[in-house]
Amino acid sequence: MRGLVLWIQEQLGLMKPQEIEDPSQRRKEKQRFALAIGDHIRKLREKASISQENLSLKAGYYRTYVGKIEQGLYSPSLHTVWRLADALGYDLETFFKGFNKGK
Repeated sequence: MRGLVLWIQEQLGLMKPQEIEDPSQRRKEKQRFALAIGDHIRKLREKASISQENLSLKAGYYRTYVGKIEQGLYSPSLHTVWRLADALGYDLETFFKGFNKGK
């Protein structure tokens, strides 16, 4: 798991938590992550030709929640990412292989 965290930090250009002294940097970093993960989920969902509603039903969330994640308005927990990835047919390792700074 630690390797996954380091890989995500590298992909997003994130600093180590102890390197962030200014709370505004922490908020910006969280926002950058939320936008990138949301974009990644949306791209995988569209690639699978699944609607937000169907994805949310399969994962057990409200459609509006999934929509806000995809818009980068919410930063999902690892558990939420795991459930969404599973609903899309991915395990976490495969899900994160295509994750690269939201590109």
